[in-house]
Amino acid sequence: YWSATEYVSTTMKNDATVFGVNFADGRIKGYPKMMPGRPGNSKKSDKKMFVIFVRGNTDYGVNDFKNNEDGTITDQATKLMWSKADSKKGMNWEQAFTWVQEKNEKNYLGHNDWRLPNIKELQSIVDYTRSPKTTNSAAIDPIFETSKEKEGTYPFFWSSTTHLDGPKDQQGRAACYIAFGEARGWMKPPQGGNANLLDVHGAGAQRSDPKEGNPNDYPEGRGPQGDVIKIFNYVRLVRDVGE
Repeated sequence: YWSATEYVSTTMKNDATVFGVNFADGRIKGYPKMMPGRPGNSKKSDKKMFVIFVRGNTDYGVNDFKNNEDGTITDQATKLMWSKADSKKGMNWEQAFTWVQEKNEKNYLGHNDWRLPNIKELQSIVDYTRSPKTTNSAAIDPIFETSKEKEGTYPFFWSSTTHLDGPKDQQGRAACYIAFGEARGWMKPPQGGNANLLDVHGAGAQRSDPKEGNPNDYPEGRGPQGDVIKIFNYVRLVRDVGE
């Protein structure tokens, strides 16, 4: 299903892109506006997807961030308080919950009720006006501090939401994350050959990773677009502030 949100950068091989929701698996991904040509026919065609109409509340999703000057950021639109800095290190899903608990035991930033955000809460702080290629930043308001990984890319961020898609013997073994930087994947050319590492879904995409395991077991990613599997993802804390 199409959204009205165009990606400020491009995906795949410099394709103009629009974000959409795949209700078959729950992912939010950038989809090229045009379908690629086939071997022997390089002509592109319009990509066609379904739509759902909406009306009212044009301010939905508009953030109202307040820097509390104490290492926390409050979104007055959602009544959620976020840590300004992230975990600065990657960890698997279970380790992420343990890390949050450790922060609560230390009364981190003056609070002991931090938690791992659910996927909709995490999605609420994506800034779709930003991307690594167009603003040299992650897709999040610069009021936040966002780490970079050793290779200079932005990490994926865990949510507390289990992803139930997949074969029956794999259901529940993955959790959703947001790629605030490029949502890269290993894509093989239509004519065959070696896979190329590309931004296939765009900064701000929602995908999933195994909750545990070794990323080296996925040298060319997973799924039809070869989604990069990191497993050791980062965390940004959230807590409720109420009215």
